[in-house]
Amino acid sequence: MDRIIANLSKKIRAPGPSRDVLVNRVADALREQIASGKLKPGARLMSEIALARNLQISRPTLREAMRILVREGLVDIKHGIGAFVADEHQLIWSRLDSMRSFTDLIRSVGGKPGDGDLSIERTQAPDDVAEALGIERGTPVGLIKRVRLIDGTPLSIANEYVRLSGPDDFARLEAFSGGSLYKFLRDRCGMVLARSSVVIAAIGANASQAALLRIRKGAPLLLLREPHYDASGRPVLFAVNYHNSDIVQFTVTRAGLRT
Repeated sequence: MDRIIANLSKKIRAPGPSRDVLVNRVADALREQIASGKLKPGARLMSEIALARNLQISRPTLREAMRILVREGLVDIKHGIGAFVADEHQLIWSRLDSMRSFTDLIRSVGGKPGDGDLSIERTQAPDDVAEALGIERGTPVGLIKRVRLIDGTPLSIANEYVRLSGPDDFARLEAFSGGSLYKFLRDRCGMVLARSSVVIAAIGANASQAALLRIRKGAPLLLLREPHYDASGRPVLFAVNYHNSDIVQFTVTRAGLRT
């Protein structure tokens, strides 16, 4: 536990954070310890007084961070007994202010990444894809369709549109067999993704999506529409992903107003 406290303290402490930022840092640090398995399911956490003292934060700050984790289903509060890591958790979380391979995210929580229903095709860009990639409607693009898996369980539906710039681009893309598309595009296609932007919406699963993800129709999904750009600022990949919100969550730290 001492090592966990040391790791938490290192991640939390930084010069002059506002209270809101500190609350999110505490929640992020505890979430990472749970996701990585360093805090095991069923493990009892230190008392509020002891944990706040060890982390050198106030009890109200710790209490607010714990409320976040309780809402996410990662921590259970048993009144009069203490706080415990939830017995069942299979949560993948990612910060919105950094780009990270979904394959790496799955591995970061101890899961085995996989792909189901993988297909690769050449298609004509519809309006939204053309706009995201900065090309004319109907321009040929590569489309990778797949269901992302963790330990064989479906967690998201991915539709990934790749800009084709040369005659051999699609032939190279056809060699993709799953896993990290970021890594494949970099290593096999010489396409380095420098940044992305993302729009998130909450939608209900339609019948097809529900069948692929093995959830009920109408279950809440997180729809992420994310154009990716190379170092020159050219859009080269447009990912449209539908995530099972029971498994995948995204976080962002927002600084408060300074008066």
